[in-house]
Amino acid sequence: MIAVAKAAGACRFRVADTLSVLDPDATYALVRKLRVTTDLELEFHGHDDLGLATANTLSAIKAGASHASVTVIGLGERAGNAPLEEVAVALKQLYGRETGIILPELENVAALVAAAAARAIPLNKAIVGEYVFTHESGIHVDGLLKDQRTYQSLDPALLGRRNRFVIGKHSGLAAITALLDELKLAASADQARQILSQVRKHAIEHKLPVERKTVAAIWRDVCGCPATQSG
Repeated sequence: MIAVAKAAGACRFRVADTLSVLDPDATYALVRKLRVTTDLELEFHGHDDLGLATANTLSAIKAGASHASVTVIGLGERAGNAPLEEVAVALKQLYGRETGIILPELENVAALVAAAAARAIPLNKAIVGEYVFTHESGIHVDGLLKDQRTYQSLDPALLGRRNRFVIGKHSGLAAITALLDELKLAASADQARQILSQVRKHAIEHKLPVERKTVAAIWRDVCGCPATQSG
């Protein structure tokens, strides 16, 4: 089929896994077999019915595909297609491949497309979700404050973003201490532990993250003095 297409003047052959029947190994084997038999451009088009569109697309590229068929935030039929942002960032992060995509603009592009399509972006959506660089767990925050690589391989700066620490029932002393320092609120080690206890209690009772102003109010209750900065 590729030979006939090339003879007729085609410059690219597109492998479309429209039914989502491939896995990464099968994708690699198929595209590799095609790559060694033709010098045409090869494009891979993957659907995400099994949640494998990005993985299959990366496998196709490793096997020799020259083009990837993608959509912003994976919009497409049924479960959608390989998301542009996932493929572009994975190629850079895992393989050092440059795509020409301006990575810090991915968040803005995703927001624009989502608004135009009247689709909400899940908070935990890879690369462009609001929460992908958000941390609450005490051990995670403590590690990140010491060395970001402890609990995060992807540098948010690559995407023009930064880490965000949420104060809640899973927060630890390191997060509380860091927030108090940021708010310029002095507290002893014992007072910080008391503040942490009350913060966790507040989070459990309200089933929500604890806002900075609430932490400042708890600090005032524990330390018995007015805050210099409420946050």
